[in-house]
Amino acid sequence: MFLKIADHDVFALSFGVGPRTFLAQGGWIGSSEVWLPTLERLSPGWRTVAFDHRGAGETRVPVEAITYDALVDDIFRVIDALGIDRCVIGGESSGVQVVLDALLRHPERFDGAVLVDGSAGLPRPSEAGPSPITGPPSTWPGSDWSAQLRWFIDLCVPEPDSEPIRRWGHHILLRAEPEAAERLWGLGRSAAPALVERLAEVRVPVVLIGGSEDPLLPPAAMTELARRLPHSRQVVVEGAGHVPIMTRPREVVAAIEGAFPVSTFR
Repeated sequence: MFLKIADHDVFALSFGVGPRTFLAQGGWIGSSEVWLPTLERLSPGWRTVAFDHRGAGETRVPVEAITYDALVDDIFRVIDALGIDRCVIGGESSGVQVVLDALLRHPERFDGAVLVDGSAGLPRPSEAGPSPITGPPSTWPGSDWSAQLRWFIDLCVPEPDSEPIRRWGHHILLRAEPEAAERLWGLGRSAAPALVERLAEVRVPVVLIGGSEDPLLPPAAMTELARRLPHSRQVVVEGAGHVPIMTRPREVVAAIEGAFPVSTFR
């Protein structure tokens, strides 16, 4: 479906039933599709909602309309449009920072959060070694935009026997316009220091999920984020890369169900 959000057409999905609602926020130019393997397994006991944020998937907006504040505000516009009072919210990669800002702006709208492979702007710890990415997408290896995105998705999905996921992820990213991708890359950097200073104010339960083999955000980086969030616990998915919500949905759903059992919502 398309929702009219601030005069833009925002693509959204809503399926499943249950006393709990899970809202999924993607990262960088990852559309709602990156959450689908996880939401499929959640949907028997949850209402699950995902949407393509500005510049990703089928949500096409003018580049100048892609701002950090708009990404945060759109979370509330989407849940209001769908009649959602409260939910557990999930954020993936750079979407983790957006979700944490939403938790701080309106904590009364959330029962908890699931943060997957994101650092919220915290510096990369020295024990994690140097990042394989040192600049924006236009600086990545590859002869063209498609090749640059393929290089990126190969980093994100290092798991063996995952070529279908890599191909799918490549197609998802290719739907974004290069100008939107450049705009979204590092969009929240200027807002990160203020957010980091307020992480201790996050009062809802938070589960942090990351892959043991993620070169973009190693477990040590999420450990530091967990240390700063007062009601959090960390789950490391062994053998997974940067997108366990696609490659290891069974383990991700087990972590979510363990943190937010249905008995607490009845």
